[in-house]
Amino acid sequence: MRVLYDHQAFTLQDFGGVSRYHHELLCHANWQSELAVALSNNLYLRDRQHSRHRTFLPESSLPARWRVIRYFNQRASRRALQRGNFDVFHPTLADDDYFLELLPADRPLVVTIHDMIPALFPEHYPDRDGAVLNRIVQRATRIIAVSEHTRADLLRLLPVAPEKVRVVHHGYTEREFTTTAGPALPVPERYVLFTGSRALYKNFGVLAEALALLPAAIAQDLHLVCAGGGPFTAAERELLARTGWTGRAHQFGPVTDAQLNQLYQHAQAFIFPSEYEGFGLPILEAYGQQCPVVLSEASCFPEIARDAALYFPAAQPAALAEQLARILTDSALRRDLIRLGQLRLLDFTWQHTARRTRAVYDEACQNTNLHPLPAQSDPLIPALEL
Repeated sequence: MRVLYDHQAFTLQDFGGVSRYHHELLCHANWQSELAVALSNNLYLRDRQHSRHRTFLPESSLPARWRVIRYFNQRASRRALQRGNFDVFHPTLADDDYFLELLPADRPLVVTIHDMIPALFPEHYPDRDGAVLNRIVQRATRIIAVSEHTRADLLRLLPVAPEKVRVVHHGYTEREFTTTAGPALPVPERYVLFTGSRALYKNFGVLAEALALLPAAIAQDLHLVCAGGGPFTAAERELLARTGWTGRAHQFGPVTDAQLNQLYQHAQAFIFPSEYEGFGLPILEAYGQQCPVVLSEASCFPEIARDAALYFPAAQPAALAEQLARILTDSALRRDLIRLGQLRLLDFTWQHTARRTRAVYDEACQNTNLHPLPAQSDPLIPALEL
């Protein structure tokens, strides 16, 4: 079986969850893969084991850089579709339906839905055309949802037949993709950790309010460390000042994989107060570094973490403060959560993700009565002319 992946995630992301997901599929595939990418600065592709791309101004932040990369990558993906040398087409994002006019009618389309955030929070995505995703899922032979919760949202929000949708969880592996480990970060001795974006539905304000509600004896030498997400905004600085945490809130980023691991390893707890996530990969990252986890009880979190976390209602700072106080004062509870996290991590491997994904590809081929193309000796695409 030969699967064609397009450029989208590897054009938009130099690193990040969606491109890492597709890279892990490429690494663990028991099928032949073609990744139609001509230019990319994505960290996961730097060994060129799965593509013959070139980097393009990797140190530049010029907006024109992205436009050039997108132009050549979309041309490469269009050419690969027109060649038709594949059994299954799996686009790496569902943000652009350019491929619908090029995909042969007898070739199955498999698409992964990582979350339904733009549909659930449309006010935050005014430029997103919901009709694009609708057209893609209508054409799709099979749809992969990364959690049961995402599947339920997909079926609730879009006119999709339930039998088309399969749940395949993400996996976890501890692997460093950044070129250098980076220096050790000057973290405080005792802190709780928040990672990634703090905007919109990430619910950072609830965490700040909860920290202000901690008893003085518990909060006395406690700090808040935020990894990634950019410097604190004016509104966030005002919030931290109002809650009395200005001097004890620290932002680091961007951070290397090794630095992020360091932050997890030394944190008293990882706090994930988000109102919605499609899967919640940072939960597995925390488990991998033996960091106890406190989660909102929203969206997919109970499905992914089960009993290996403490939970609180997403809109209740007082409930989060109560759980924080427990985890900061009860060493036996911390040990139990770390142990349960290690056990839960065994359920999430990229090998398992790849096997389940292969089963979805097989179903898609059977659904279209397609006979897989003969195996080829070289799974890589030809060198692309610019």
